[in-house]
Amino acid sequence: MTIEILQNWLREKIAEEAGIQKEEVSFDKPLESYQLDSLSILTISYDLESFTGFTIDPTIFSEFKTINEITEWILSKKNR
Repeated sequence: MTIEILQNWLREKIAEEAGIQKEEVSFDKPLESYQLDSLSILTISYDLESFTGFTIDPTIFSEFKTINEITEWILSKKNR
């Protein structure tokens, strides 16, 4: 899995949950600015687990502030 695939996947999921166009989602914009509720975060986390093949704790969305930070963390975990 490449960083671009993962970034674009997250961009689409965040846009879907936030009810906005994917072009409005930036890889460097703080995720809190999309005003996702806890159910949206849980949904994205669950779907991300299925997509990546390993456990994703929903708290990563508060620990890491942007799509870029999350994708870097995920790829570092997958490459271990």
